[in-house]
Amino acid sequence: MFEAVASHWQTLILLLSLAMAAVGIVHAIMTKEDVRAATGWVGVMLLSPFLGAIIYAIAGINRIRRATISAMRPSAGSADEGHNRDVAVEALIEAQFGQRFVGLKTLGDRVARRPLTSGNMIAVLETGDEAYMAMCRAIDGAQKSVLLETYIFDNDAVGQMFAQSLSAAVKRGVAVRVLIDAVGVRYSVPSILKQLRESNVAVDLFNGNIVMGLRLPYANLRTHR
Repeated sequence: MFEAVASHWQTLILLLSLAMAAVGIVHAIMTKEDVRAATGWVGVMLLSPFLGAIIYAIAGINRIRRATISAMRPSAGSADEGHNRDVAVEALIEAQFGQRFVGLKTLGDRVARRPLTSGNMIAVLETGDEAYMAMCRAIDGAQKSVLLETYIFDNDAVGQMFAQSLSAAVKRGVAVRVLIDAVGVRYSVPSILKQLRESNVAVDLFNGNIVMGLRLPYANLRTHR
């Protein structure tokens, strides 16, 4: 047995690498929603089956468990038990948009965690400048707490605007918590992290020290909120 393995080790390694690449390629095609990402990973594993499959296992697999996502959604059997029908909203939808959209509401209530209700308003912010100004106004008007999570917090004009609003909120006695991705915070040199901490802003990094503690497989699990 050992002699057979020793004499055919090259063939066995080739078959193993092809099997690993095949499994990785199927997984990438079936799970990647972005076509460019799927195509890129398939290309990597085709050009280098063994090494490409290992790289994909480390950096290409999103390890957020489907069970967690499924647990957040109501089951088909309990959907009606958790949501009471809002006849007034259904009548409003039928009057404005027609009966077919009432069925769409029913479908949405079964799939989503919260039912569709009336009395809400959405303000469309078409540019980043509009969004940044609205966010800073919300921070400036906060009375109890501010929770900010972001992937990139650049040390530029926009970042300074947010840093000043967060610092002013802390001085007003508002409980401020900021979470920045450990990779995104390093997009600017020097980082804005020191300035925030000097302003007594409670700030922490998401998923740092990925090499230490055998956390390398989670290196690609970033917070792109």
